[in-house]
Amino acid sequence: MDILNMNQKPWKEIKEIYLEAFPKSERKPFLTVRRSVKKRKTQLLTAMDNGILQGFAMVIPYRDMVMVDYLAVSGKIRCHGTGSKIMQEVCKRFSDKRIVLLIEKLDDNAENKEQRIARRKFYLKNGFTSSDIFITGYSGNMEILKFGDTVSPQEYMDLQRYALGKLMFYMSGIHLDT
Repeated sequence: MDILNMNQKPWKEIKEIYLEAFPKSERKPFLTVRRSVKKRKTQLLTAMDNGILQGFAMVIPYRDMVMVDYLAVSGKIRCHGTGSKIMQEVCKRFSDKRIVLLIEKLDDNAENKEQRIARRKFYLKNGFTSSDIFITGYSGNMEILKFGDTVSPQEYMDLQRYALGKLMFYMSGIHLDT
């Protein structure tokens, strides 16, 4: 399996995995995602095996940080180590930066409680730790995980503002839980 930045991106397949992997409340409009990659604000790493898209990571570099905006693996091959390989590549490519990502906050009353636990366990297994920063917004209650040095709440909010843009950040309703 190769993990690469591609000039010709398999957008149709990326969109299928994107729609399958993320609930509507956590998805940006796909046109916005494509525009962000085209403008080089977002980097898209694809995991390809014999020309077939296995998964992808969308990352947003900002100052000395990188946000993993989306990580998704095709439902056809999930639980075969592809996600870990993609995360290892992200951590290797950005070894000089602090890496952060959002996950749904653990909640015993959540409909997808087991999925939240599994997702958190996956990232912890791949070297991430809690930043002890929690946010709330349109997407729900989220926890920020980090790989590398500490990230302050203000640094994280600056990164989110950059990643979303001023208008989308405002519309997202994101704020720190205190």
